[in-house]
Amino acid sequence: MEFNLKKNSKNSPAETDSFRSSLLQRFDEANLRLQLKCANWLERKTAHVSRKSWIIILFSFIVFTGGCSIYLIVNSFSGNKTKSITMTPITRPTNAVPFKEKSIQLNVAINTTEFEKIVRFHRYMDSLSRSPTGKKRHDSIVHYRPGLLDSIAIVKQYYHSQFKN
Repeated sequence: MEFNLKKNSKNSPAETDSFRSSLLQRFDEANLRLQLKCANWLERKTAHVSRKSWIIILFSFIVFTGGCSIYLIVNSFSGNKTKSITMTPITRPTNAVPFKEKSIQLNVAINTTEFEKIVRFHRYMDSLSRSPTGKKRHDSIVHYRPGLLDSIAIVKQYYHSQFKN
């Protein structure tokens, strides 16, 4: 009979769900206790206020907020533009990336030996992606150099365009 002395470090999904639900339940209970304490405090502080005072407070709040709102609306439609918010036009930044792909104009010629090296590297990357052990290395390279394969495609396209001209 074989004994496993190591503890199982991974919790089962059922244990994880029960822990999360109990944690959420504790947060809900704490939230309700806090709400109850706040409600009791507010009730103690306003216990001496009569119904007539509450009506006066509510009416004054409605009049004040309504007056402020009406003032802002009327002031925004009036011709007085000195206090209004100034708007500056949106301009295109000088370093903006164009949305349409433009052909890249390079003045450097790629010789055949450099192009062959690039093609060999591209084949190597393809062969890595086909094997299970190489897939991990391929994913690591693509993760740390995200634009590498796109750059290879652009260089290939540029090399072939040299001979068309």
